[in-house]
Parts: sequence; C-alpha cells; structure tokens
Amino acid sequence: MEAEKAFNDGKVAELFANTRVYSDGLSKDHKQSLISWLVAVTTLTIYTGWMHILLGLMLGSFFSRSCLYLLLAIWATTWLPAKPVLWSAFCSSWVFKTWREYFSFSYLNEAELELGKRYIFVEVPHGVFPLSEILAGTNCQAIWPHWKVYSLAASSVFGVPLWRHFLTWIGCVPATSANFKKMLAKGSVAVVVGGIAEMYMQHPHKERIMLANRKGFVRVAVEQGLDGGIVPVYHFGNTQVFDFWPQSLSAVARKRRAAYGFLVGWWGTPVPRKVPLFQVSGRPIPVPKVDKNDTMKFNQTVDEVHAQVVAELQAMYNRHRASYSAAWAERPLVIE
Repeated sequence: MEAEKAFNDGKVAELFANTRVYSDGLSKDHKQSLISWLVAVTTLTIYTGWMHILLGLMLGSFFSRSCLYLLLAIWATTWLPAKPVLWSAFCSSWVFKTWREYFSFSYLNEAELELGKRYIFVEVPHGVFPLSEILAGTNCQAIWPHWKVYSLAASSVFGVPLWRHFLTWIGCVPATSANFKKMLAKGSVAVVVGGIAEMYMQHPHKERIMLANRKGFVRVAVEQGLDGGIVPVYHFGNTQVFDFWPQSLSAVARKRRAAYGFLVGWWGTPVPRKVPLFQVSGRPIPVPKVDKNDTMKFNQTVDEVHAQVVAELQAMYNRHRASYSAAWAERPLVIE
C-alpha cells in the first residue's frame, strides 16, 4: 500500500527517503527458505554460468548427438524476435524475488524522484557481473510497473542465446548512441558505465570503477536535455559476488568489446557468492540542454556536469560505506 501511494503521488522515494529498505517487505534478519534458496542458486547459476554451459555443450557435441541437437536448438532461439523490451510481468516474477532474497537486497534513496520526469541512472560498479543492477531493475518494476526505466548493455551479449531475450525482457537494448536517445525519448535510462573494463578491475582492498574519462552518457544528457537529471547509483557488494580469471586478457577484451575468461564464485564455481547487496541512489544532478553546434559551450557543460557526477558519486560512497559494513569504512573508492 505504501508503494502504491508513492506511485499515485508521483514520487518514487517520498516515503523512504534516506531510509534503508529491504526488498519485498523482508528484513535484515530474514532467513531464506530452503526451496527459495534452491531455486535462486539453480537459476542464478544457469544465468551467470551460461557461457560455461554453452562451452560444455559445444565440447560435448563432438562426442554426443544429444549435446549437438540441444546446442543447435538453443542457438536457434536467436532467430526468435527479442520482444517486448521491458516486460513487467517477467521482471515481477517470483524467481527474481528469490534472487533478491538470496542477496538480502536492500536500497536507499537519498532524494525524491518524480515518476513523470526522465532520468539517467549512472550505476556502478559493474564488477564481474552486474547482478545488483539487474536486481535493482526487477525490484523497481515489481513496485512501480508503470514507470519505464530502460537500460543499455554491450552489443555482444545480444548475440548469445537466452541472454538475448533475458536482457530484452528486463529492458536492455544494445549500447549505441542511437538506442540511448531512442530509449530516453520513451522514459528513463540506466547506464552501467564501467562495462567490460571493470570485469578486470577487481581488488581485495579497494573499490575501483571506470568513470574519470567516460563522458558519453553526459554528452547524450546535455544534447537531449533532462527534466529529471542524472542520478548517481552505487551498488555496495557487487564486486564481491564473483572474481574473474584470467586478468591478463583485459586488453584483448576491451579491444573486442567482449569478456574473455571464467567466473569464479562460491568454491571456485560459477555459483554467485551469497553477499548482501545494497543499492544507494543519490541526489539528481541537473542537466541543462545545450545546442551541440555551440561546441565550446557544449563541451564546457559536459565537463562541468561530468565533474559533478564524479564528485557526488565519491561523496555518496563515503556517506554510506560504513552502513553497508563496518569493514568497508576503511575500503576506499578509486575512480579511474
């Protein structure tokens, strides 16, 4: 009822501003049932370890016709239309609720957001796998199904069966400038700016994100104009879900815009580690609309807005890191 009232009032965080809320009406001390845990672990492992499964089927197809036929059937799904973009019923499914339970997903909004306005959500860190960002999107649709928040993902993943449809149904489109502007015309857009580069930036003692020179999202915002603004979002714990190996393939991966390596989770498997995930959304940063033909003013505005985003993200991280975990009070954020 509270979420419904917030929606009718046209505000996202009116009732919960600056209050940490655990998703789906759960609490910090909630214990997940065995059935829910089994469903979460099984489906999460299939999704996050999907490339491992495809590789296994590919190798198995040399020795087994069953593996070959199954592999061909899976790849045949790439010919099916990837629609609809942002399927609310899919995002609200019980399976995603088990995922949020598994990670004790919680969120905090520092400011009210108006549903009628357009925002760009700048989400970090990508980590090895942007699981917290996915949970945030499904949680948003579960509470406010009529609020359209789309997202962008690397074009390469849309050539992978299962992932192609999964990402489309949760509102993702290939990360191109044209798609960014198209989705922004329809609603708000979430951008995980670190992308593939951050898969190779894991560190045991500090958080590292790729943002210092990434201004493409700001250029689109300034060119198009936003009545809502840019909202910095930090996902505490996302870098702890997986490690990625080998790190030596970073240069090749970034050049080809595709990740090469293996997910390392629980006991060295692609099973995600069960760590709490905490999403903090900061205060919207105003974005003026500037004519792109006025090159000097346009570039100056882009630099100014980008500097505000970086500064606010750093400050927001410092404000909330200790509330995520006492150990994180000494864990710095390095913006590269």
